[in-house]
Amino acid sequence: MKTNHLFLSVLAVIVLSIFSACKKKPNGEFPTASSETVHAVGRDGYVATYWQNGKATRLGSSTGSSDANAIFVSGTDVYISGYQIGSNNKYIAKYWKNGTAIDLSDGTKDAMANDVFVIGSDVYIAGQETNGQTASWVAKYWKNGNPVTLSAPTENAVANGITVIGSDVYVIGTRRESSWITPVACYWKNGQVSDLSNRSTSPSYQAITQSAEEVHLTYSAAYNSQGQSQSAYSRNFTAPVFITDGTNDATSHAISVSGNDIYLAGWGTSNQNSAIQAKYWKNGSPVTLTSGQQSAFALGIFVLTNDVYVAGYMENPQSGRGSLATYWKNGKAVSLTNGESDALLRDIVVVPISAQ
Repeated sequence: MKTNHLFLSVLAVIVLSIFSACKKKPNGEFPTASSETVHAVGRDGYVATYWQNGKATRLGSSTGSSDANAIFVSGTDVYISGYQIGSNNKYIAKYWKNGTAIDLSDGTKDAMANDVFVIGSDVYIAGQETNGQTASWVAKYWKNGNPVTLSAPTENAVANGITVIGSDVYVIGTRRESSWITPVACYWKNGQVSDLSNRSTSPSYQAITQSAEEVHLTYSAAYNSQGQSQSAYSRNFTAPVFITDGTNDATSHAISVSGNDIYLAGWGTSNQNSAIQAKYWKNGSPVTLTSGQQSAFALGIFVLTNDVYVAGYMENPQSGRGSLATYWKNGKAVSLTNGESDALLRDIVVVPISAQ
């Protein structure tokens, strides 16, 4: 369903500046309704972690850093994509099915698994792997563990999101040809690439999903030397709709669709100060989730009926401390960690009990 993987993981560490066994939750009892199950993934103390109704399960081993980038729930099965750093310090692309790890790469080259989509018995994972000769990435997806290369050998490309409609496989990401200085956002349909942006901007995050046999996507890009972002969304690859929320900086990171409504999750600067505010947009209209007293970021979004769930994190208001892995339900924050170490939620899925 979504974003942002070594490319985005490194970018997030550098640009966002924050990314631990689960402690007692600062908000007390987990406030989930008895009629639903809240699934969330991310990391806690640089260990890939899965939360079900607030209860944390560590996915990654203690031998190296790991991260969980996306989640897909199919019936009673939970699929989570991510990575684990191996003993040779190489990133191993993998996914977990019901907590059991399945490696997608052999550990001889760096590889990342960024997104997961499941249809029937087929598991699709979007990501990238180095070409083994240079530091360039090769965008690819794995179908049931079998790799499908998307980008040309001369390109540096990553695949950040994937969805499938019928026999068509759609992947969103970025690519940069060897003669280019700046990459572009793009998508592949059954391996054929089309560009979404031009080289006048610098792409940052992309996400893709589908609803009612339609493809929905979002992408963001820096448009000036200060790194301020503009973001757009599109239905079935029609002309992009750009977010305008009254600020100079609006970054979309994830997308969800409910009926005719399109929801984006991301962040923008506060009007009062330079702190970054977690936000979501419904059909382009912004909903601010945080006050701006400390920076916060929204990384994933899921809509169930009339309830909007947004996954992300907030900086600990106590200077020099970690971050709180947090989701917001209809604007109310629920923190799953206590902020003593760096933690975040990258993705969220909510399933009604009746559907399980």
